[in-house]
Amino acid sequence: MQSTEFQENTSASIDIKELVYKYLSFLHWIILGAVLALAVAFFYLRYAPETYQASNVIKILDNNNSGFKMPTDALSFFSKGKVNLENETEVLQSSLLIERVVDELDLQNSYYSKGTIKETEIASKAPFFIQWNDVPEKVNEIEAMLEIEVTPKGYYLDQQKDLKIFGKPYVFKGNNFSIYLKDTSKTKKNPGTYQIVKTTKEHTIQAVKKSLAVSPVGKQSELLRLTVTANHPDKAAAIANTLANVFDADGVKDRQLVHKKTIDFVNERFGFLFKELDSIESNKANYKQGQQIADFQADAGALLATKSGTDVELNQAKTQAVLSGILIETLSKTKLNELLPANIGLEQVEVAALINQYNDLVLQQQKMLQSVGENHPNLVELRATQNELKNNLKASLATYKKVLQSKINSIGQISSGQSQQYAALPYQEKAIRSIERQQEIKEALYIILLQKREEAAVNLAIINPSIKMVDLAKASSMPISPKKAIIYLAALLLGLGIPIGILYVYFLLDTKIHSKKDVQAIVTEIPVLAEIPHIPGQDKLVKYLDRSVLSEAFRMLRTNLSFLIQDEHKPQVLFTTSTIKGEGKTFVSMNLAITLSTLNKKVILVGADLRNPQLHKMLKSTRHKKGVTNYLHDTTTALNDIIETGQEYNLKFDLIFSGTIPPNPAELLSNGRFEVLLEELKKEYDFVIVDTAPTLLVTDTTLIANLADLIVFVIRANHTDKKLLHFINELKALKKINNAGIVLNNVGEQKGYGYSYSYKYNYGYGYGYEADEVGSGRKRNWFAKELKRLKLLFKR
Repeated sequence: MQSTEFQENTSASIDIKELVYKYLSFLHWIILGAVLALAVAFFYLRYAPETYQASNVIKILDNNNSGFKMPTDALSFFSKGKVNLENETEVLQSSLLIERVVDELDLQNSYYSKGTIKETEIASKAPFFIQWNDVPEKVNEIEAMLEIEVTPKGYYLDQQKDLKIFGKPYVFKGNNFSIYLKDTSKTKKNPGTYQIVKTTKEHTIQAVKKSLAVSPVGKQSELLRLTVTANHPDKAAAIANTLANVFDADGVKDRQLVHKKTIDFVNERFGFLFKELDSIESNKANYKQGQQIADFQADAGALLATKSGTDVELNQAKTQAVLSGILIETLSKTKLNELLPANIGLEQVEVAALINQYNDLVLQQQKMLQSVGENHPNLVELRATQNELKNNLKASLATYKKVLQSKINSIGQISSGQSQQYAALPYQEKAIRSIERQQEIKEALYIILLQKREEAAVNLAIINPSIKMVDLAKASSMPISPKKAIIYLAALLLGLGIPIGILYVYFLLDTKIHSKKDVQAIVTEIPVLAEIPHIPGQDKLVKYLDRSVLSEAFRMLRTNLSFLIQDEHKPQVLFTTSTIKGEGKTFVSMNLAITLSTLNKKVILVGADLRNPQLHKMLKSTRHKKGVTNYLHDTTTALNDIIETGQEYNLKFDLIFSGTIPPNPAELLSNGRFEVLLEELKKEYDFVIVDTAPTLLVTDTTLIANLADLIVFVIRANHTDKKLLHFINELKALKKINNAGIVLNNVGEQKGYGYSYSYKYNYGYGYGYEADEVGSGRKRNWFAKELKRLKLLFKR
């Protein structure tokens, strides 16, 4: 069991090794593919535009209850405001804010350093900046494009010869512009060619929108991360930080609108109060002067002590009534998109809360109008809510005013009763007190409005910011794309994968015989006697006492044939054939005859391929000599008439050529004369080698196959298709051939299919004279042998 497992493991390892050798033989193409792919990746990375990323982190502050107000209950004191990050994210990505960023950073103008192949954006590092004068908005994305060559004295515009001066206006292609120099020292150190591109504002806004990503830091976090992608690191960082600042300023501005509206309202009422107070004081002075009234305080002291409380309460009620009337008047004149004055002194808490809710709806409406249309469903719903709130406010104020009026009437009746008690007091004093009451009301109202204005001014001055900058965006020197490591790795894998894939498909579609294992996998009952190596060049005949690789291969064939010969003492008839034309059967027949003749055996080579004889071509002789066809056709032709001695061709064996090509070769071979020919030759020779026709193409060989002691099938590596070997199995199954062997010819012509024969014979069989000549009596260490073996392997 262990022996079987060992054999299976050995077989598997050999298969893997041969597979590796197949691909290693094309190693130069694989390396070339990898080098080309890496070169393409290098040039791509060299000239591809780089993209940088910068991000900052901001915290959205809850400013719904801004200002210095005391909480109304414990719940509001301990509750924590919840910020809607989704709304704030949409505001950050709105076109209105991004437009402010574009204007502030001048993003419509892009500056590039012009190179040999590509332009590199330099953003704020440009030594100059451009100002466009009256450039009309265009439909396409690019409004204007200029190329300038900067020098210490000025610049050349689009390769024009006249030198332009910095700071002066010029007109070029319908564009009026002026270029200003930032720093003269930079221009002296870095002169060069630059490109200026001006894009439309809408296109710039959309480009910034696409490059902006706003995301929360965590699910429960109130922090937002603003990430900007740009072609320059400084540009990306500047956009992220500027957008945060613009968002902060926008939120502060929204909250300041309420306080500004309160201040404006109070200032407007001050004008009316000044006039009313002046009129009251003038009336009082004129009345006293006309009536010659002095101070009645001493006479009315006791009465005033009792009446003062009633008067104070009456004044407060009247003040609240006047404020209610003013607010009702203001509410009637105020439009839906205008704010109401808040905290003007009304004691009614419900009315103050309704005013705050109304102002919040006005602010939401103003923000919504920036991104949606007038008829948007949300805006219509918001206005309906606002109208309903306004009606509720009017109703509350009207009710409150009625209550105040009832209170005033009640207190007035009490005051009237008290006045009757003082009927003895001069009528003039009563008139003076009436005037003074009006004066006190106006003064109290003036003080209240003055206090509210100061509160609004303080809140306006100490308004809280909208955000807290947690982390500023900083420019990174490493681009996020293209990623060099990934591109180089992908290029390497692609460079290796494409040649290997092509080779895999090539090996997959290859149906030719290449090695001994290919033959043994199909033909299992017929042994492979020898593998004949590929010999380049014209001379392919074995030399006597030759030590070449080809000679060793045919000696191996001669030795293996001896194991198939059943009776070595009898003359042997050997047929050499093939499945199709061009597999080298004549080549094998000739060299086998030469190899057998070196054993001092009598050998004759017979050309029995009557349809396509090749023997005379190999010996460079004429085909018109008498041969086998003459003997088979003409019974008067003697054997000696067709035998050619090999001395004429420097050979130690005799030959019989095919003769004239007949019209009926199959019939000639079947007439019985060929059997007589072989019997006659067996009397004179030890080995009769017959070069026959291909078995698949014609039936000639199968007709005479029973006359052979041994049939040698020649298969040519890299030429014979694998499916043709099934024909040999059919011949064996039908018993048309009995004793047979296979010779694999032309092994090693194509690389990638196992060991080459130069390696096999020089190293695998390096015993004897080959080893002596190579080693010259010197011992080689193991490392030197392995190194030479590897060198020889990679040379293939």
